[in-house]
Amino acid sequence: MKKSFIFIASFLIILISCKETSTNKTERTGEPDVYNVEDDNAKMNQAMVDAKNSIEEFKIALTSKNTSYEFFTIKQKFAANDGAEHIWVRDIQLVDSDFMGIIANEPVYTDKVQLGDTIKVNRASISDWMYYDEGKVVGGFTIRAIRDALSPEEQAAFDAENGLIFK
Repeated sequence: MKKSFIFIASFLIILISCKETSTNKTERTGEPDVYNVEDDNAKMNQAMVDAKNSIEEFKIALTSKNTSYEFFTIKQKFAANDGAEHIWVRDIQLVDSDFMGIIANEPVYTDKVQLGDTIKVNRASISDWMYYDEGKVVGGFTIRAIRDALSPEEQAAFDAENGLIFK
């Protein structure tokens, strides 16, 4: 089985969607590319564990009122036909002790949510988080795992396409 990761170059946010049972990389005209990772990919699985285990770091940054921190996003896993889809949730706020946000990209495989829906993030289903600190990505564990697996030429194209700068 495979998981797909969709990258959308957006002005301020990277959006990723995952799906099992896909092929390597799918390029789509007018749509984000889909990067696929095997379910048993140790680096991707470790990236998701690292993100989940460090969510308190994200929460501390979110509530810090540091003006150099911006564009807080969390990636959450949603049930889909034949598997799951991981979708970014943007405009994260802490309401009581819950993360709340807006579905940031058009779901491809799940009908559980739609682009623009406001949701309460399910902490058990968090697969990544990120924010910018003075324009540099903090977190983004799954994005880093995919980028690290690319050739130097593909990394350069990926960086140019997405405009990301990692800390």
